[in-house]
Amino acid sequence: FFVAQTLMRWYYLVLLVWVAFVYAEDPASDWLAYAEATNPSGVGRITYIEAYWVVPQDPTVPGGFFSPWFGIESSDNLNLIQPVNPWSDSYWEIYNEYFQWEPEHNFNSVSHKVKAGDTLFGSVSFNEANQTYSVYHSDLNNTWSVVSNIEVQKEKDAYKNYTIAYFVFEKVNECKQYPPNNQVTFTDIRIDYDYQTVTPSWNTSYVVDHCDCRASILSETNNITTVQITWES
Repeated sequence: FFVAQTLMRWYYLVLLVWVAFVYAEDPASDWLAYAEATNPSGVGRITYIEAYWVVPQDPTVPGGFFSPWFGIESSDNLNLIQPVNPWSDSYWEIYNEYFQWEPEHNFNSVSHKVKAGDTLFGSVSFNEANQTYSVYHSDLNNTWSVVSNIEVQKEKDAYKNYTIAYFVFEKVNECKQYPPNNQVTFTDIRIDYDYQTVTPSWNTSYVVDHCDCRASILSETNNITTVQITWES
């Protein structure tokens, strides 16, 4: 009986791990608030996206790791291309990242330290001829920038289609470790589907309900959107 019971426990453990693996996708389990954009027509591919934002204030309590970022996602929620802006223990930095759930793969570009108050710009452009996305990330307060070319994953005979844009605040820390200005605002957001600028359909939500972190759409004018994410530090 003991052996049978032990084997049953192992069976359920393996099953739980398998289920977690099979259903691992975005929005990921460590996201706080996010805004999601899709094409109102329900069709097409994201061919361009850009946004500006200002680096939040330095946290008053060091030691945290978290990031505001925006990015684009494949329609199956398994491939994410993102210019990120993490706070890494005691400083802000920027770099480009690509995360793929299946098979799991992560790429980070070279990084650059930035300062609170710096204005950042990011863009992602589709290159149809070679099925890649070009990710550009820059600190507008100096001349530093980085460009990364990310191949679109191919499954069987078809390339994946990137249809979703996300604006996210990610990673759980103590509330007091987040920036004391309690917000990051992404401005002048432009999203093109099939090379045409559109006014997307927006949805705001959260994964982890922590520090009252929420996303909101502040404005939409002439296909340009402003998204703000707030929290209580």
